[in-house]
Amino acid sequence: MQRPGVVDSVGAGRVPNRWGEGQRLRQEILDAAGRLLRDVDGPERVSLRAIAREAGISAGAVYSHFKDKNDLMWTLLDGAYTALSEQMCAARDAAPADDPWAGLRATVDSYCELATGAPHRYDLLFRIGPGLPPPQGLQQHPMARLLDVWRETVVAYLTATGHGSDGADLTAKLLWSGLHGQLGLWRNVSPLADDVVLEDLRDGILRALFGRD
Repeated sequence: MQRPGVVDSVGAGRVPNRWGEGQRLRQEILDAAGRLLRDVDGPERVSLRAIAREAGISAGAVYSHFKDKNDLMWTLLDGAYTALSEQMCAARDAAPADDPWAGLRATVDSYCELATGAPHRYDLLFRIGPGLPPPQGLQQHPMARLLDVWRETVVAYLTATGHGSDGADLTAKLLWSGLHGQLGLWRNVSPLADDVVLEDLRDGILRALFGRD
């Protein structure tokens, strides 16, 4: 049976989706866009027709899920920020409740694992994403969700250790920007820096901000 949205040999129109198939096809389109973005410099090098071809559907079928390419890219970006935020929170919450430092370290490690283990997703978030034209009516960039996680994590640690939350916002921003800068340098000068060096740099940031590693 023909998969919904797939063009047959005579170019027949798209058949209606069965229950649940629309959401699955929508995700397949997003996955196809994500794969294509791995091999190009930016979203301008990826067309909707190419995305449709990668997903194995007609170009017209894409428009039943996204109004244009920018809508598709922002949906992909939004999902990536949400996934990373949830991943960081899950790592933090899995740490022992009586060890706030373990929760902070787990959050940091979860963030760094994305950059070192899935660089194409890290690029989507921090290289491709910031260059996308914002959709009309955007109130807040989805990147703000990550800052919320950093703030919550830092506040939880400072409060649990009796330091109070004053300055937590700045500390969260310093932690994130420091890690991001180190990971960027690590990516660009990898012949000079291995995982041990990266871990030492990470510990250096934590030591500078919190007095321990």
